[in-house]
Amino acid sequence: MYLKSLELQGFKSFPDKIRLTFDEGLTAVVGPNGSGKSNIGDAVRWVLGEQSTKELRGKSMEDVIFSGTKTRKQMGFAAVTLTIDNSDHALSDPEPEVAVTRRLYRSGESEYLINGKNVRLKDVNELFMDTGLGRDGYAIIGQGRIAEIVGAKSNERRDIFEEAAGVSKFRYKKQEAERRLSAAQDNLLRLTDITAELESRLGPLKSQAEKAEKYLVLAAERKTLEVSFWVHRLGTLTAQIQSLSDTYLQLTAEYENLQSDLQREEEKLQLAFQDMQQATADIDTLHNKIVAAEQENAGVTAQIAVCENEIAHCNSRIAELEQQQAELSGSGESWEQKLADQDAYIKQLTVRQETLADELAADLEALEALAAQGGEQNDKYNAEDAKLRTLYLQQSEARVRAQGIAHDLAETEETIRRAEEDGSSAKARLKEYEAARAKLKKRMDTLQSQQAEQENRLAGFRQLAGIREQKHQQAQDRVAQLGEEYRSVQQKQRLLRDLEQNMEGYAGSVRQILKVAGSGRLGGVHGTVSQRIAVDPKYGTAIETALGGALQNVIVENEETAKRCMRYLKEIRGGRATFLPLTTIRGSRLNERLEGTEGFVALACDLVGYDDIYRGVMENLLGRIVVAEDIDSATNIARQFRYRFRIVTLDGQVIHSGGSFTGGSAARSAGVITRTHEIEETAAKLKALEADMETAKADAQKRMAEWAKLRTEIEGAEALLRENADAQRDVQQESAALEARASADAAWQENEAEQRVRLDEKIAQLRTSEKQTAEQLTALDQEITAAEAQLAQDSAEQERLHAMQEAQTQALAEKKIKQAELAKDLEAERHRRITMAQSMEQAADQLAAIQENVKTQKALITAKQREIAALSEGQDARRDHISEMQEEISRLRRDHAEKERYTRVLQEGMDQLRDAREKQNAERTRAEERKNNVQKEIDDLVNRLQENYELTRTEAEAQAEPIGNVKEAESRLASLRGKIRALGSVNVAAVDEYKEVSERYEDMTAQIKDIETAKKELEQLIEQLTADMCVIFSESFAKINKNFGEIFVELFGGGSASLSLTDPDHILESGIEIKVEPPGKVIKNLSLLSGGEQSFVAICIYFAILKLRPAPFCILDEIDAALDEVNVAKYAQYLKHFFGQVQFVVVTHRRSAMDEANVLYGVTMQEDGVSRLLRLDQNGAAITE
Repeated sequence: MYLKSLELQGFKSFPDKIRLTFDEGLTAVVGPNGSGKSNIGDAVRWVLGEQSTKELRGKSMEDVIFSGTKTRKQMGFAAVTLTIDNSDHALSDPEPEVAVTRRLYRSGESEYLINGKNVRLKDVNELFMDTGLGRDGYAIIGQGRIAEIVGAKSNERRDIFEEAAGVSKFRYKKQEAERRLSAAQDNLLRLTDITAELESRLGPLKSQAEKAEKYLVLAAERKTLEVSFWVHRLGTLTAQIQSLSDTYLQLTAEYENLQSDLQREEEKLQLAFQDMQQATADIDTLHNKIVAAEQENAGVTAQIAVCENEIAHCNSRIAELEQQQAELSGSGESWEQKLADQDAYIKQLTVRQETLADELAADLEALEALAAQGGEQNDKYNAEDAKLRTLYLQQSEARVRAQGIAHDLAETEETIRRAEEDGSSAKARLKEYEAARAKLKKRMDTLQSQQAEQENRLAGFRQLAGIREQKHQQAQDRVAQLGEEYRSVQQKQRLLRDLEQNMEGYAGSVRQILKVAGSGRLGGVHGTVSQRIAVDPKYGTAIETALGGALQNVIVENEETAKRCMRYLKEIRGGRATFLPLTTIRGSRLNERLEGTEGFVALACDLVGYDDIYRGVMENLLGRIVVAEDIDSATNIARQFRYRFRIVTLDGQVIHSGGSFTGGSAARSAGVITRTHEIEETAAKLKALEADMETAKADAQKRMAEWAKLRTEIEGAEALLRENADAQRDVQQESAALEARASADAAWQENEAEQRVRLDEKIAQLRTSEKQTAEQLTALDQEITAAEAQLAQDSAEQERLHAMQEAQTQALAEKKIKQAELAKDLEAERHRRITMAQSMEQAADQLAAIQENVKTQKALITAKQREIAALSEGQDARRDHISEMQEEISRLRRDHAEKERYTRVLQEGMDQLRDAREKQNAERTRAEERKNNVQKEIDDLVNRLQENYELTRTEAEAQAEPIGNVKEAESRLASLRGKIRALGSVNVAAVDEYKEVSERYEDMTAQIKDIETAKKELEQLIEQLTADMCVIFSESFAKINKNFGEIFVELFGGGSASLSLTDPDHILESGIEIKVEPPGKVIKNLSLLSGGEQSFVAICIYFAILKLRPAPFCILDEIDAALDEVNVAKYAQYLKHFFGQVQFVVVTHRRSAMDEANVLYGVTMQEDGVSRLLRLDQNGAAITE
């Protein structure tokens, strides 16, 4: 197995992808300081799984990703691939070539790959374990690791030796076994607690499960019986509701038919009323036409009379004219006598005319009076007739209203009767509800009482669990706190030891003297003042301030030693130092009486511890310095003693002799004066913390077990509470359903009570209306009888007045005729008188005129006769029309009476239809109520199926069994319910819980046996691994020790060296001591060796390890930095001993190492922050990139 290549991209200062190929032998990587050559070694360390950012020379893992420069952006990831030839199958991977890759992304994600397959860091560690390439291996060695080999404590050197001895894999297996053993022990403890808790639960759960199983059997039978019974009842009710539905539908159809018949009859009645009204209107119209025709005939009669009178007058005139003609022809009377007679006659006619005019005026006035009286009578008749028709209509409406009231009254009374029946049922149900409510309340009280007890018990458990959990958390926190404190103190101790070992805080010149003195080259050096005193930490600041730079003063044996030290510093130009020869330094103490002074602490020399040999030095440095509590106290003391000596306060403020003050805040000092004391304190504190941690861990485990056990109790209590809550929820649901039904019935009753009040009020109103309507009908009947009588009387009076009017009209017409005749006669006689007067002279002319007048009179008679004939003909037609109209009136009156009788018949039929309809409606309502009651019972049963068993009716019918005997089924169901009640509270979940707990108990018992077996096997394995490790490590350590002695002599040119165990009886925990004696030197402490010597000793040890167990390849990162050129050449030459076995990659800038290299790589940084790789020839010239 050997290293073939290394690829980097984005790693530290290598942003671009580079590839290094390696040959057998030595490959050197060179370059100036800061060029990034050591990043190659870091890359190999990183890809092999290094997790310490300190080892990778960074603060966080993200620092390995190229962070960018002024001209380049930062990279998002870093990747390194290490390719190894595995043709000899030294690695456990079967492939002949193994490529290990590690990637890290700036997002924080990372991955490991072996031959392109994702693996875990653990897989990478296991792959390289015991090859020297592991995390604690010796394949990658830098300057710091070289220093650690020598500078570390004896018990801190084991890792590299164990890796070389091949014990790492065994230790890893042992640690893994111990971890598994610890886990097994924890699991065993946990399982034992759980098993005990489960065992405590099994008994009660078994009892509960048996009870629950019995309950489930009874509940299943109850369910089957209840479902079957309810389904049977549903079948019966369904058949009933079908029959009731058919009856209801039939009754509804009959009711609707009656309703239709009633509507048709009402329409007929309405039409009959309309016909009656039309007949009355037709009678009135005809009557008016008759009156008009009679009046027209009376006028025609008068006209005929006038015409007849004119004809008579004409005949009379003709006679007169003929007589005149005769007289003119032969009468011998004298014209004077004739004229006197004529005057007398005219006077007589005038008197008659006036008398007739008076009579005619009287008759006309009487006729007008009769006409007015007839008009009044007609209006009265019409009014009475309209009144009678109105009364008929009111009577019909009142009868309809009376029938409606009777129907409403009957319907309301039926509603009240039904409500009273339903109210009785509701009251009975309410009593049942009260009984059921009392049972549910009692059950709920029991459950709530149980709940209160369970809640109190659970609250107690929870409170106790909270306390125990808090105590457990406090114990855990205590463990974590102690662990953190332990790590903090351990880190502080390591830091203090590093500081002490590296002599941090001392000037360079002082370190040089101490190192040389430690190596034995300068005798008589006792150390610094700080190293020879012990100070209580509370006085540390005051003493450090008092001593100041004198802390680093070097105490020497005598003046000669002081001079030798100064010469040495001068020779090496190592700076200056102050030396305190014990033979020359004399001290003195302040003799002031300071005891009792306020604020006085002590003289500074009395606050430090030291060997008596150094008393003179300590009193010289501190004997005249006073330590005060604070600056105020110091000021008072200084004033009191007139500033004759220096005073230092506990917080480091100074009052100098003479009165000057120095103080304020100062940077923290290196603490060299208290470092040794602090190291001892940290060691003691670590031991105390270890004991406290063990106690805290034991307490945490105990608290955990107690808390886990109580948690089980809580779970059991919570389960009981859940069961109680389920039971309460069931009771609440039953109560809610009961209350809903009770509320519904109560609401129904309340509504019915209000409805009953309204119905009673309605009945009272209906009875009042019925009485009023009956009274109204009686009054209407009386009014109609009176109106009919009055109408008959008015009709007779109308006919009488009509006859009188006709007679008066006839008499008036006759008188008008007479008046006309008399007027004509008078006019004629007057004309005749004139004529006679004229005729006396014109007798002859008169005669001719008379003859002509006779002809005229005859022609006038003919015309009048024709007019009379025309008027008589129209009068006859009107008389016939009047007769016809009178006959039509009689017919219409008969028809009106017939329609009135028909209306009464219709009303009687409608009354019968209404009675039949109401009876039918009552039957239909009762049928509907029966149907609704049955449907309600069906709905209740379906709801109970859903609420109790979550079954639909179809599902229930599928599950139901036939019911043979209903009474037996009811009896069995009651028995089952009683048995279930007798069981009391049942935890149905106990069946599954008991099964689960039993299985868990058996499983836990089996697990305990398995763990105990595995525990024994692990203990045997650990014992075997420990024995193997002891043997292997002893053998390997002996070989390394032998190799170390040989190599040391070869490289140092003589001397001796050896390795030894600090505790041979406990090989695996023993530290490793290194003892060397370079040629011509006796070294008691490795720290007395120079830096180069220490490095060379470490290299010898490293070569000794490689000689025992060569690593496939090694990365040596500037481990020759502290060597001089002679030793570098020795180091480089010795590497050749391993060629063929070990492949070396050396990071160096020493020429001797370069000269031995087969391949040379150069690392440059031509661009700030970016490293480039060049392959070089032996002269340093680039040959490839």
